Amino acid sequence: MAERIVHCARLKQNLPGLDEATPEGRSALKLALVLGGPELRQRVYDHVSAAAWKQWKDHMLMVLNEYRLDATSDESNAILREHLEAFLFGQEREVPGYRPPEP
Repeated sequence: MAERIVHCARLKQNLPGLDEATPEGRSALKLALVLGGPELRQRVYDHVSAAAWKQWKDHMLMVLNEYRLDATSDESNAILREHLEAFLFGQEREVPGYRPPEP
């Protein structure tokens, strides 16, 4: 079966999309569904590459840690959704007080 190619909203290139047949793809799409419902899930499926999702996972961990979020709460999901949409589809949001690690 051929890879599904999407024009990635984040990376602005045609790249392999998330694959529902893989554990990583299923997990990504499930998270998008939890955070934003069927519309966001479909938008991620149609417009986000697997490479961009990998970048989002790293960014999401930083957001969770910096905001000290409980990943199971509705309030945390609202914050994560805002950051996910900004990261993947628009301008990345700054996280208040975040300083990247020094080399």
